[in-house]
Amino acid sequence: MNVLHIELNHQTAKFSGPDASYTVPLGSSSLADMIVGDPPLPEELTNAIGIFMDHIEDVTREVPSSAFAEAVTVAGPGLQALVDTEVGLPKGLPFDLARGAVEEVYRTLVTETAAERAHNPGLPADEVHHILGVCCAAVAVLRTLQVPRLTVTAG
Repeated sequence: MNVLHIELNHQTAKFSGPDASYTVPLGSSSLADMIVGDPPLPEELTNAIGIFMDHIEDVTREVPSSAFAEAVTVAGPGLQALVDTEVGLPKGLPFDLARGAVEEVYRTLVTETAAERAHNPGLPADEVHHILGVCCAAVAVLRTLQVPRLTVTAG
């Protein structure tokens, strides 16, 4: 099975396939830093997702197997919070997040102010802003690679 592994860090994201690996100079905190509105402005979200999608297009050139990935695993800071927010309570990893679930969590969180996001079950207080970058990265991966789910792993 062709699996693409993504290590989503604060400032970078490393994509590894069976044939190559490639690191993009943008991570979850970099994406969250692009979002200053409270609640986030639509153009901030469009830009954050768009720039990450542009980098994923670079990945598909540098890691050819990524364009044909049958499964995508992702690990890194903030991803446990994404899983826990989707479920509403702490959940063990690995955990499969369907594309629809990621899109739903994204839509919910980006329409809330930081104060409103802080009341989401499963979302730690220190992740209230950072989760926006994690969501943008996850949405960008799912939309660009057209995979049905992400498997969040511990690392």
